[in-house]
Formats: sequence, structure tokens, C-alpha cells
Amino acid sequence: MDFLPILKRERRVSTAINVVLSAAFFLLVFGTRSRELSMAAPDNFALDFLGQGAGISMMAALVPALLVRRSLRKGGRQTLPTTGAIAGQTVRMLMGGLSIAALLAALSLLGPVSGLNWSTALTTKLIFGGLLGFTVTHLTLNRLFT
Repeated sequence: MDFLPILKRERRVSTAINVVLSAAFFLLVFGTRSRELSMAAPDNFALDFLGQGAGISMMAALVPALLVRRSLRKGGRQTLPTTGAIAGQTVRMLMGGLSIAALLAALSLLGPVSGLNWSTALTTKLIFGGLLGFTVTHLTLNRLFT
């Protein structure tokens, strides 16, 4: 079974799912009313990167890895990563995602901008979610399966 089509599919799926989930959580946390969102209190837009980064990093590593392992096992591949290897890679991706999110949060809090309009904030979260999902899935699957 060729791995490249699987990798491409999983990156697309991860990107799409994480954009949709980022939108859903953004709307849940910040609402649908167009307004100025503050980086710090009361909106804490900057700190929201931490939760988003943690959730995406963990799920974009764990779920695709388990799905690809199952698919390759059904396809007859003999050498596959263990559950421990997948868990270890998931933890590494979680730490990496949290590091990136913490950097973005710090830059947002310490930077010259104290707030963003609602649509710019939503766009920022969608881009971050999609890029992080794509990157984590790509790195995880390449490290585990190639």
C-alpha cells in the first residue's frame, strides 16, 4: 500500500476538520456578534491560542496515526508503530503545539496591538487551526510511518 496518497488524504482531512473545529470553538467562546476582541481581559483572545494549540496538536497527531496504522495493517503492512510510539509522538506534538501557541499568545499580549476586530480574529484562528493541523499531521505520520 502506497503511503503518499494516505499522507495527502490525512493532511487534507486534518486541515479541514481543524478549520471547522476552530470556527465552532471561536463562535462558542467569542460569540457571533461582530465587535472588537481584546488580546487580554476581558476577551483573552491571546490566551485562547493555548487551548486551541493543545487540542489541535493532540488530536491531529493521535487520530490520524491510529487511522493510518489500522489502514496499513488491513493492507498487509507488517512493520507498524506500537501504541507506545504513537502516544510518544502525540506527546511530542502536544508539547510542540503548546510551545507555538504560547509564543503566539506572548506575542499577542506583548505586541503593539491590544485587540482585533471580530472578523480578523476569526480569520486568524482559522488559519492557525488549519496550518497547525496540517503540520502536526504531516510531521506525525512521516515520523511514524516512513
